[in-house]
Order: sequence, then C-alpha cells, then structure tokens
Amino acid sequence: MNFGRSISNLRWRLLGDQHENAILNLKKQLDIPEVLARILVNRGVLSADEGKEYLDPKLRNLLPDPFALKDMDKAATRIANAIINKEKITIFADYDVDGATSSALLRRFIQHYGVDAKVYIPHRIKEGYGPNCEAMVALKEEGNDLVVTVDCGTVSFEPLAKAASINLDVIVLDHHLGGVELPAAIAVVNPNRFDETFSFKNIAAVGVVFLTVIAIRAKLRELGYDEVEEPNLMHYLDLVALGTVCDVMTLQGINRAFVTQGLKVMAKRNNVGLTTLANMIKNNGVIQTHHLGYAFGPRINAGGRVGDGYLGSELLCTDDPERAYELAMQLEALNENRRIMESEALEEAYSYIEKNNKDNDPVIFAIGLNWHIGILGILASRIKEKYNRPCAVISLNNNVGKGSARSIPGIDLGTAIAAAKEEGILLEGGGHAMAGGFTVKSENIESFYQFLAARLHKHEESYAKACEINIDAVLTTKAISEELIHNINKAAPFGNGNPQPRFVLSNVKIINTMITGRNHVIVIACDANQQNTNGPTIKCILFKGLDTEMGELLLKSKGSILNIAGTLQLNYYNNSKVDFVIDDVAIPNGLGEAGF
Repeated sequence: MNFGRSISNLRWRLLGDQHENAILNLKKQLDIPEVLARILVNRGVLSADEGKEYLDPKLRNLLPDPFALKDMDKAATRIANAIINKEKITIFADYDVDGATSSALLRRFIQHYGVDAKVYIPHRIKEGYGPNCEAMVALKEEGNDLVVTVDCGTVSFEPLAKAASINLDVIVLDHHLGGVELPAAIAVVNPNRFDETFSFKNIAAVGVVFLTVIAIRAKLRELGYDEVEEPNLMHYLDLVALGTVCDVMTLQGINRAFVTQGLKVMAKRNNVGLTTLANMIKNNGVIQTHHLGYAFGPRINAGGRVGDGYLGSELLCTDDPERAYELAMQLEALNENRRIMESEALEEAYSYIEKNNKDNDPVIFAIGLNWHIGILGILASRIKEKYNRPCAVISLNNNVGKGSARSIPGIDLGTAIAAAKEEGILLEGGGHAMAGGFTVKSENIESFYQFLAARLHKHEESYAKACEINIDAVLTTKAISEELIHNINKAAPFGNGNPQPRFVLSNVKIINTMITGRNHVIVIACDANQQNTNGPTIKCILFKGLDTEMGELLLKSKGSILNIAGTLQLNYYNNSKVDFVIDDVAIPNGLGEAGF
C-alpha cells in the first residue's frame, strides 16, 4: 500500500497482509478483536497457544531454573552463609537504572534477614565504570567480608585481582559481554559469559539478581535457616520491571513476564520511592512501560549522570516518605540540569555530524570537547533515533576520549567494541548488543571508526529496516475509541521487541492546528470523506515538533489531506479522551506541496 511521500524519508510498511488467515484464526480461536489478532500476528504469534502465553505471560511457566546459570550454586551458597553469619556486605553497582534497581533489590532482600548491606556506586567522573583497586582496598579496610558487584565486574580483572590479594571475597552478578578470561572472583554469574549455555541471554542485570535471590532463598532453606520468615520475592518485581525496561531489554519470553507482573506490583504502590516518582509526574492512573522509560528512568539516572549515583538506589530502597521526597527532589533538580547540558551538547553534536558524516556511513561519530560524560549515552540515543544508524559519541579531554555508543536492532555493537579493545584500538570497552562504552586515545579515533565501519557495513538488511516504519493497521477516526485502546493494550507491555502498535490515519483532513506547551504541535483531523466537521475528530500531537520540518508542515496544513502514522494513547488529563501521537506524516500521491 502506497501512502505517499514521507516527510521523514521513511518507508511505511503495512504488516500482516501475508498472514490474513492466521489473523482470522487467532481472532476466532482466542475470541479477540481483529485488531488485537493482527497485532499478535505482526509480532510473530501465529498459534492459539502462543497467543495465550503472549497475552498472559506467567512467571511460573517462563521462569528458568536459577541454578542452570554457571557459578550460581557458588554465589548463592556464599551469600546465604554471609546472611546466616551476619557478615558485612557491600553491593557494588553501576550508576544507571539497571544498577540502581539491581542494588536496591539485593539490598532489600538481604536487609529482610536483618543484615545491613551497604551500596557503593562509583562516581562516574572520578572513578569511572565498575570496580576499581582503590575502592576494593577501602572496602576491605572498612571491614567488609563480601562484595557483590551488580551490573558490572565481568571485565574488572585488575580490581578483582586486587580484592583477591587482600582476602576480600567478591561475587559478580552481571549481564555484560565478557571475554574468554574471567576475573578472580568467588563466582561470576552472567548469562553472557563466554562459556555460558544458559538460554536466556537477553535479561538485564536486575533479572540476574532476581534469579540470584531465588537461589539464595533456596540455599537458606537447604541450610535449615528459619530465624526469619521468608520474603515474598514477587514484591520485588516492580524493581525488575523498571530495570528491564530502562536497560532496553527485549520484551519477549521471561522479560515479558517480568515486566507484566512487575507493573501489577507497581500498581499497588508499595515501593515508597516509586510512588513518590509517580506522584511527582502526576501519575494517578495506570503506570505503563513508557512511564518507566521516559519519566522514572531519566530521573533515577540523573544522579549517576550529573550528580551522585547513590541517590537513585537509595530512593528505591527507602521506606521513609520524607526521605523519598527529599531524594526525588534532588533527582528532579539534577534531571533538569541534565536536560540543559544535553540540549547544548546535542546542538554541537548535530553540527559536527552534518560537517563530518555522510548519509551512507555505517556508523555515525560525534566528537566534542569536554562534553559531560554523564550525558554521552543520551546523546548517542538521540542521534541514533534521528539518523537510524549506530552511533558513537566521544568527549575529548587531554587527548583521551570517553565514549558511549548505541545501536539499531540486528547490529551487535557491544561485541564490536569488545573486539576493538582486543585489537588494542581502545583503552577500555565493552557493553551489550544495543549499547556500549569505551575509552580511546585521540590518535586512535579514526582507526576505531574504520574498525567499526568494516564490521558493520555488511548489515544492509538491518540498515534498511531501521529506515522503515512498520504499520500494524489502517484506521479511520470513527474507529478510534477507549475500547480500541483497551483491546490494543492487551498485547502490552510494549517496548523493545514488542513495539507500541503503530497505525495510519489514512486520508484525513486537517481542520485546525495549534501550538501547545513549549514546542508541541497539535492538529485536529477528521476523515476526508466526512461531510461536515460535526462528525468524529481526533487530536493528533507531534511532541517537540515546533522547530522541525514536520511541525512546520503541520502548522500550515489546515484544509489539507494527509496520511498520519503514529500511536494511540489515553489522555488522562482530558477525561480519558484518546490522542494520536504522531511519528511521521506522508503527503498522499498527487497532492504535492502545493496544498500547503
């Protein structure tokens, strides 16, 4: 189906046409609306049994045996004994949301047994990512018996060797890619370690921690420890959901169950920190994955990016409402500061890209002087979304560049970065398929670019898909209702691997336009064949679109006929009316620019 010329130069691809029989079969066998059946088929669900599991993913059906992970028995036994013997434990975490949720979950679990576990999160600028030798020595001097690293540690060879040399026990709970060598630790539990056969590779560190606490509880039972009533581990799933979504894990299989059940736990608002964040963003309704990714996550991340990384973990751990409010306000201020720095650096990055990158580059580099390293990941994400290409953002200081990279589906950037480190191009580097970090000497930046370009240029299919916009169905304005959204949301949670269903409003007439907020563009549309404006209309909103080509086109489109692609959402601030969030606009064939 040809929708005309896309303003974003994307190819609109209508899904499902080749599977009409499967759609009809699912509709009949599962007794579900056709639009929901179409969404399921578009995500590869072709049988009734698959459909039942997809619509109602249960942990009891999908949860793997934690002891199937290598070293899990060693890790669970050591931590269980530390709990029984009331040893001094420190949880050493990464400074992002996955690190914050991982450390908060493990700390809450250990504290339930009356053992006070401390959380240590390194300063991003002063210490960098992961364990360091100075911290290991300091923790030993403080009397710690055990350090558990979460969301880091797999490639921390020198620091963990130092810990071993001073008789400080370390356990690694991680999910980042590792090499053939393992660090000197009591146990390394990581679904992505080189020799691991565990089938669930795409889980966040907080998922690894959740499996670990299941194993620890089992070990405590085995050891006959019954001094404290066992915790209900399901209560921790709100933290698992938050970390899984914010670390952009694929929402399929066990991750889908983690997030589905975690959102149910979150709805009970038992975690004081999460409830405080929900109140701060004025969320009085249903918490969904986009709230986690775009509201909760950036605030928790802000401490690690431009302030104190401990703030996010502490917020998720506290049961004191006053302390939670104090922490949330600090994070809110840091997040606003982050936004300002991001805006300034992003403008510089776009300028650099326009001058130095070509349209067909397999990877985009953006290089700046003294950009705050805490915002590099956000810059890389923004650039990747704008250009539909893998991106590496580098901040230079004293001839050394700190970098962050983000990828597109189908291109494993973390492995490429790890390979560049093995080749001696990078001083440090690692990550997972969709994201990575690195340190590089300024004189090696060009070599690093050439290395990535040589590895990535063969992925033509992935680049082509990145320039597509997948459409689940074509809708009319009169078909849009709260009931439609209710049916669509049965396929939730949405995110990486299960994208928010996208629709096209085909041949709609724009009857009004306006600007709202700081820079959002709104158009009111109706079906083009509608006889008058008293019939069904839909409010369509282009967020942050005022200074864009698409926004300019929409503001002068009154009376014009357009095709609009986007997603549906309930507007809780407007009596739960349905809004259409614009992703792209296409000018129908034969109309051209003259209509504007």
